[in-house]
Amino acid sequence: MKTHEIKFKNLNSKNSILIGNNILHLLPKKLKNICPNTRNIALIFDKNVPYKFKKNIKKSLKRYKLFFLNFKSNEKAKSLKTAELFTNQLLLRNFNRSDLIISVGGGIAGDLTGFVASIFKRGINFINIPTTLLSQVDAAIGGKTGVNTTYGKNLIGSFSNPKLIICDISFL
Repeated sequence: MKTHEIKFKNLNSKNSILIGNNILHLLPKKLKNICPNTRNIALIFDKNVPYKFKKNIKKSLKRYKLFFLNFKSNEKAKSLKTAELFTNQLLLRNFNRSDLIISVGGGIAGDLTGFVASIFKRGINFINIPTTLLSQVDAAIGGKTGVNTTYGKNLIGSFSNPKLIICDISFL
């Protein structure tokens, strides 16, 4: 399968969606172009992501200082409490706005990580790597991020498009 790139432009930024099979190896080159000042990367993984993908991503990003955050992706975890936990971990590691957060997982992982990226220091670089069919065709696209509350789902959130979305169908 050929790799397809869809480019789109918002008011403030240019973004891309890469679609293809076994395309995670493209991440370092794209990252160098879209986030040239990045030194630290926080990788937020849904615990359901197979180890081989984590290993491949870690290997491809070896020139960066990597921090791994794993969580059990479910509606309960998609909360302000988890968002605070993630932001505190970023602050503890002295992340700045030129650094990067990468989400690897389904729609919940992308929504939660995107929300954290949009509020951390008023916006930090964000890349989304959706791993489920629904997240690749719906949740990862459009920039809608958010968390749940006791009053309902997705009631606190923001709109913040990732710099890059990689829809690698090998996850499916």
